[in-house]
Order: sequence, then structure tokens, then C-alpha cells
Amino acid sequence: MLTNRSAILPGFVSLAWCLLVLLGGAPSMAHEVDQYTVPADGEFTDLGDYFNDYFIHAIEEGVRRTNRRIDMALDGDGSQFDPRDKRYGSGALRTYYTSTGGQALGYLYSGKAVAHYVRKSIPDAVTLIEGLERDLHSKKVKAQYPDQIVAYHPSDFKCVFAKAHFPLDPRAVFRLWRASSIKVNDTYAGTDKIGHFVDMGYNYYKVYTRLREKKGLSKREAMYGAAHAFDSGIMSESSILGYATAGAYSNADMTANYVGCLFYRNLTEPVRLKGKIRPPIVVRSGDYWKLNDYVKGEPDFFSWFISDHYDEVLNPSHYERGMRGAMRKAITKRYENLMRWYAPEGKDRQAPGYFRDKVYELATYYNSDYSHSGKFEQLINLDDIALEIEAE
Repeated sequence: MLTNRSAILPGFVSLAWCLLVLLGGAPSMAHEVDQYTVPADGEFTDLGDYFNDYFIHAIEEGVRRTNRRIDMALDGDGSQFDPRDKRYGSGALRTYYTSTGGQALGYLYSGKAVAHYVRKSIPDAVTLIEGLERDLHSKKVKAQYPDQIVAYHPSDFKCVFAKAHFPLDPRAVFRLWRASSIKVNDTYAGTDKIGHFVDMGYNYYKVYTRLREKKGLSKREAMYGAAHAFDSGIMSESSILGYATAGAYSNADMTANYVGCLFYRNLTEPVRLKGKIRPPIVVRSGDYWKLNDYVKGEPDFFSWFISDHYDEVLNPSHYERGMRGAMRKAITKRYENLMRWYAPEGKDRQAPGYFRDKVYELATYYNSDYSHSGKFEQLINLDDIALEIEAE
């Protein structure tokens, strides 16, 4: 591992990645959240209803698009399914669209079709995150939640990452893409996690379905394969999505990716969420798909896809060696404010060992491997910070 001052070379490698990303479209992972810098006072509003409505609307739109194509296939209008038309997918996905409606129906009645059109009903990750940032900081949304914090991010100079990199390290550029801290169903997260959930979750889903169909793997084996397909290689937290652009492997991002895959699976099949089997979100009704009856009657529908795993304070990232000292120092300065948020006045202080235990608890998603970094002794948690403060 390199020290901060010797990190210049990998920094220039990062700049190369930066240029590649900018030329090809910045990924959602360019957005970074600082959950260690919290507001001086106030209280976050819970945006559970906001995201509940957002995703139910997106699912309904995806179902509408799928049913529209079913109509076309039932009418026998094979011309609607031109396999060369990239709007219908890419690669092997387009082979489902043939000149006969019957063959097209085989695909349209599959979970892959519903997942595809739900994904198409949600903006790309960058647009989604930027849209959330714009909307949640708008006067209109703030007016709906008077005297509460809707979304928060500190100024660049007050950010916990401000002194994390060597000054000439180009990776600092990526900190210009900011994600805000929000509260969703009693969980603190960053808007970037919604981008990971939607975008990388779908990438996981495509790997999952390929492993199931081409390799004949079990559901559990395919989920394991999907999770570990993105923990190494160029497009992974170990490279361009993590260390190469931010100097960190985000365990919280990895969980959002994994649960996003469960979301796309859960559209048409039962899956285990938070340790419990959940029914499919979308079901067949005659020739068409429809939203399952329970969905709109469940006010906390989206809460099943949100957990403390998304919280980078409770599920900390693994920082490269050259950043750890600066990050530990910056987090130590914020310790009292952080404890005010996680153990506010009027509540018992968190029991000793709470934050350390959380690190191990959140290392799996309810006993499922989502590809946590596994380097527990190198993770920064508030219990260790407390011990260091007491020792001074």
C-alpha cells in the first residue's frame, strides 16, 4: 500500500479513469456521500413515503410498457419486435424479439421482460441522483417538510474527505459530485445509494439471470456469483467504482447493489428480504401483468429494500492505507456530533461495543454474502474512536 505522498501515481491512473468515465458517461458511483458530517442541529424528515411513491410509480410504468408490447404480440404484429432495434435491449436480449408474436410472448411473460421495462422506466443513475439532489433541495419539497432537514451535504471545505487525499491527487475531483445524506424508513443513507440500487442492481440481475440460464446455478449460487462479479476487475469497488476514483471500497454501496438485484427478482418472484420471504410485486392477470394487490395497501412497501447496511457510519467503507489516518482524524473531530445523531439526548447512550458489533452484523445481508471487504481490523467505527478519545 502507498502513503498519501506516494499516491500521486495511482492518482494519475485515477485521472485516466476519470477521463474515460467522462467520455463514456459518468457512472452513479462518481457521486460520494459524506455521512460523517452531520448538521449542527435540526432533525431529518423521513422520506419513506417519497420513495414508496416513486418506486411504485416506476413499477406501474414498467408494467404498462410490458403490457403494451404484449398487446402488440397478441395482435400478431411481428414488425413491432425488430431484433435490430436497441430500444428493446441489447445482445442476447434482442434475440427474443422475432417476427412472430408467439415467440415474443414467451419473453414478455418472463421476469426478465418485466425487470427490463421497469428499469427503462427509471432514469439512468446519474440523472436519477442529480434529479434527487435537485428536487430534495428545492424550495417546493422543503416547504412540504417545514422545520425539518430534507437532505444535507456539507460544503466542500467542511467535508470529511476534504483532507483525505494528497492535494495533487486527481481523485479529489470526484468529490465534486456530491450526494446528500437523507433518512428513509428510519435509516440514514446517501442519495447515491438509490443510484446503486437501481443501476448496479440491474447489472447484478443480468449476471444473476445469465448464471441461472447458462450455467444452471441455484438461486443462492447465482446471487453469490452476481455479488462477486463486481468486487474485482475494472468495473468494481476494487477499481474504477471504488479505490481508483474515491480511495475506498464502499460496503454500503455493495449492499445497495445486492439488494437492487433482489428488487428486480422480486418483481415477479418471491425473495427473502430482511430474513423474510416476500411475495412478488407483479403478478399475471390473464394475458397481462398487474401490480400485486398488497403493494399499494402497504404504506412502507419500499422499506423492505432499505436497511442499516446503506449507512456508511454503521457499515463503514474500507479506505486505502494512505487515507486512513486522515479519515480517522476527521471522524474523531466529528465524534460528538455523530453521537448526537446516533444516540440523541433523551435516549440511553449506545451500549459499549454497539458500533463495533454493527460492523460485523452488517458484513452480510441477513446472512447472505454481498461481498463485504472483510478487512474488519482496518475499518473505522465509532467505538474505536471513543476508546482513542478516552485514552488521550
